[in-house]
Amino acid sequence: MAKNFFNNEPAIKMTMVGFGQAGTRMVDTFAAIKKVDGSSVYNCLALNSNDGDLTELRYIPKNNQVSLNLGGLGKDPAKATRVLEEDEVAKEKLKSFITERVRPDDELVLFFAGLGGGTGTSTIVKAIEEFSAFHNRPIIAEELRKIAAEHSVAEIKANQNRFKRLALENAIDRKDFIKIGIVVTLPVRADGPNVLKQVNDFSQQIWSLANDKTKGVAFVIFADNQHFYDEYNSLNENEKKNIVNSRDYANKRICEVIHELNTAATIGGTGVVLDPADFKRILLEKTGCLVINRVSKSMGEIQNAKDIQEMFTESIKGSSFHEPIELMQKDDHGNIVTSKIHHFGMLAVLDQPKGFGDAFIDDAKADIIQRLPIRETVFNGYIVSKNDFNTSVYTFFKTEALPTRLAKGLVEEYKEYQEKNNKFIYQQSSIASINSIEDDEDDFDFNLSDFIDLGEENTENSNPSEKEEELADFLDPEKMKF
Repeated sequence: MAKNFFNNEPAIKMTMVGFGQAGTRMVDTFAAIKKVDGSSVYNCLALNSNDGDLTELRYIPKNNQVSLNLGGLGKDPAKATRVLEEDEVAKEKLKSFITERVRPDDELVLFFAGLGGGTGTSTIVKAIEEFSAFHNRPIIAEELRKIAAEHSVAEIKANQNRFKRLALENAIDRKDFIKIGIVVTLPVRADGPNVLKQVNDFSQQIWSLANDKTKGVAFVIFADNQHFYDEYNSLNENEKKNIVNSRDYANKRICEVIHELNTAATIGGTGVVLDPADFKRILLEKTGCLVINRVSKSMGEIQNAKDIQEMFTESIKGSSFHEPIELMQKDDHGNIVTSKIHHFGMLAVLDQPKGFGDAFIDDAKADIIQRLPIRETVFNGYIVSKNDFNTSVYTFFKTEALPTRLAKGLVEEYKEYQEKNNKFIYQQSSIASINSIEDDEDDFDFNLSDFIDLGEENTENSNPSEKEEELADFLDPEKMKF
């Protein structure tokens, strides 16, 4: 990359926190970004279930790495959740990591994890709750106490929801109310039905937390490893640039695009500027699924301003991190159903000025407004900067919609696995018995009843014993659990 704005100060100061192997590797990619003096641009931390998985990290400082010393959790998030509840040492270690090591000096704390079923899948949910309870809930409580001091008990009781909403809005507006960003990766289809089900469960939990305003979640990025896997395999060897697998490719892409936007917003120098304040409003206000896309073409392909406008039109149809999101659909009655889009950002990066003037970026903005159901402000701008002789356009926004694969695709994939498995007939293997030739005849000259009391056999009018009654549920096939 020849982008010379990489060394700019970021528009938003961020702390990056990785959970589990996938999450810590993503954060390690951010930790590799250095300032001129050699210090890291981003404050990066890592937490994993055992020491061994932390040894692969190359750039996160050792004193920012924490192990729960659990020896791994076997890609079983349900087990991991139980362990974190029952193991007091691990439970306290996670809590202290969130409340003491993750110090919110920055404006945004980003939590990273893979949803493949390992440590990150279970710990990120717990971490969001712990972080919010420690840092943000006391601020909401303080604002509630202020309201209580200014109004009568009768008035508060009669208008509880209104006062709660007011307290929350006041808390969110405070600088010490820390916003959380969540970046989680969906697994590839080949990981199988059990992982898909787990991902479905935990992504629902994360989305629920994101929509609880008291948690302070600014956005969620549901990056899709299947999307990166397909994209990586479509590249030629020269395009892969020594990236050895799709996971490393995914980490690089996520880091690259986020860092590009975060530094490009601080350049300015043109007639229409998307500045740091604009960028902060897009990322920090409201909540939802954050969709970012980048489309690039060589400068030789750009003949006029209309070409750049068409790049923006192409950009809103996709995402750099996952399948497209269906923002507008028709229902059974032919009505157009739309998903809310909050603030919308659009930025063009030109490697060299083309003499278009400023009108092209405003024309592109007018076109976008006609195409999308945007409820808030559209922030647009462009910069001129070295960019590998390319023109790049970025679109980014938060929406209440979800990537297609997450919204309905995982369920369909799971059903496909079930249908495939239902076509098979499974057999139960057993070990054949070897009978001794001496066992052909029963050559016994005693009865068991001579030695032990076998009791009287009574098969008529027998009633279930007390023990059988106690085991009734256990003996009922419909209530069996495995």
